[in-house]
Amino acid sequence: MRLYHGSSVSIEKPDVSLNTGFSDLGTGFYLTDDLAAAQWRAASRARMDGTESGVVSIYEFDQDAIEWVGWGTELPTPTPSCFGLHFAEDAQGIAAWARYIVSCRKGHTEVDGIGGPAVVRAWIATEEIEIVCAGLLSADELAEFIEVSELIVQYCLREQRLVDEHLHFVEAIA
Repeated sequence: MRLYHGSSVSIEKPDVSLNTGFSDLGTGFYLTDDLAAAQWRAASRARMDGTESGVVSIYEFDQDAIEWVGWGTELPTPTPSCFGLHFAEDAQGIAAWARYIVSCRKGHTEVDGIGGPAVVRAWIATEEIEIVCAGLLSADELAEFIEVSELIVQYCLREQRLVDEHLHFVEAIA
């Protein structure tokens, strides 16, 4: 699978520990499968860092290297020790995604009963997620009007071993 990372510099060897940990999906290296979203992030990062232009680093990720667990109404058991978490593309999955982001932003990235995923495939937080984080709307209420087709997918790779062995740098473009 081809993934992109937008920054102010090329990143050939990502380090999952450089993220602060209180981001949408916790500590890890963030990527997207949407080139336009990565280009937007690169331009934004360049402005923040005071550099001339942003850079999109391109990677190939072997998504078959881990077992994927879907989250909607309930999580399957038993869960593998090294797993990737993704959310069902329905109202239950959207609500689970919103609750998970709220939890991650508080520093709690483990999923009750199964532990911490090595990779999380979720959607990039929307303005509506901010409303849920502020407590003005519940995750279930949010799920009633979010269209999955309008969301952009992001990946958070949390384990350095997974990055080192299964995320391969292809090139960087300005």
